[in-house]
Amino acid sequence: MSRPDPVPAAYLADPAPVKITAPGGWWRLRPTLGPLGPRTVTAELFHEMKAPVLQIQARLEELDGHLTFPLTQQMHDQLRRAAPQPHFVAVYAMLTPAHVAGDARLRPWRASRVDLAAMAPTTYGRLLHGDPPLRTWQNPDGNVRIDITAATAARAEPSADPTLVVAYRIYHEGLVVLSGRSVTVPGHIDPSSDAALRAVVADLSSLRSIAITERQHRFLDASGHLADAVADTAPRAGSRIAIKGPPGLPGATGTVRMVIPSRGGEHYLWRPDVADLPGHPWRGQQSRLIDTPVEHARPVLTAKDTGVGTPTAPAHLTYGALIATIDDADTPGGVVLRAFPTREDLIYEFQPAQAGEYPRRISASDVVPVSGTAWPDLQTLLAARGAANLPLVVGEHLLTLREAAPVVDRLRGPTVGPITAVETQGPALDPDILSSPDPPLDIQAEPLPVLDL
Repeated sequence: MSRPDPVPAAYLADPAPVKITAPGGWWRLRPTLGPLGPRTVTAELFHEMKAPVLQIQARLEELDGHLTFPLTQQMHDQLRRAAPQPHFVAVYAMLTPAHVAGDARLRPWRASRVDLAAMAPTTYGRLLHGDPPLRTWQNPDGNVRIDITAATAARAEPSADPTLVVAYRIYHEGLVVLSGRSVTVPGHIDPSSDAALRAVVADLSSLRSIAITERQHRFLDASGHLADAVADTAPRAGSRIAIKGPPGLPGATGTVRMVIPSRGGEHYLWRPDVADLPGHPWRGQQSRLIDTPVEHARPVLTAKDTGVGTPTAPAHLTYGALIATIDDADTPGGVVLRAFPTREDLIYEFQPAQAGEYPRRISASDVVPVSGTAWPDLQTLLAARGAANLPLVVGEHLLTLREAAPVVDRLRGPTVGPITAVETQGPALDPDILSSPDPPLDIQAEPLPVLDL
């Protein structure tokens, strides 16, 4: 269990337009008069002294890369509106940005308090949750993350083709290393698309010609593989692909296991992302694959489908799903045990991720779904719950791919109430809707189709 950040009296009294607590101090952000132009912002870290122990001055758009943590659009708006103040050099600045990069206690976390001018106090996690990027991509090694944060129409001559200015932010080893950068793309390109992501990666080479920080130099030295990671090449074993669904049904994404040549054209043997969800009939059977002609597939850079996004997102999560809390100081999240719909809200009972914690309840509005489930029917769900010694509780609601039911009170105790049918969400989640179960496909033996899409 974590403790809330301390909130000293100096923090409460300071009139700065943006203030953020951290476990080891607090940050004051103000627009200031300086040589960097009208959007210069000074960020100051206070610890126990009344004077700041760290002072960073940068253009507003570039400040995240110096702080190592992201600022939200609401923070940017406050800093743009506030009147600039005179800049005074901190006399007792004993720390450097390297200290912030190396000490998580100097950076805000999900439960950190944030005060924005003329607004009620909120939390850092709540502000981040309300300001998602247009697109996020993480490299296979997991040490580089690219956020496309905004896209605006570029000003051009009336006769010129329309273009978009795509703004981006980059994390390296979990910390913001670059912000305030943008790249111009043709106006027909979706700013959340793979094409926009490739344009961002191509733009990184231009950083070599400008003044950058030591951390940014290290990132560039470690980023040589990114061009290959996002290249638009023909899928091979290990590549991610998107598949067209059968008529009237959604498609799916997954990973290619084999490329099979044939007289009629190449086929991909691939495994759907959702096959690893709790309840899926192929979970734990890594040899179960789908055979699809190449003309029905295209390469993609999207993250793994965890069954919580459109179009397959369930009405609510159920046993076995994973959640992350938005700003709960006690736990980062855990495993859903039960769902309780109420007139005003949806409540999840979940097992926190920390060892030794008891189950607790939380509003669905205070969590982010991380991954879902693929229980085909109530019988399968109840069998899994029985094995986990998780009895029924009156008021909870059971939901599977094909069936749903409330838990009601009877003379003999809690029992499953009236069962209603649920429309199946797709053949990747529920493969039995298109074919009867087949023997697992052994990728070491002669390849045989399991399910044609």
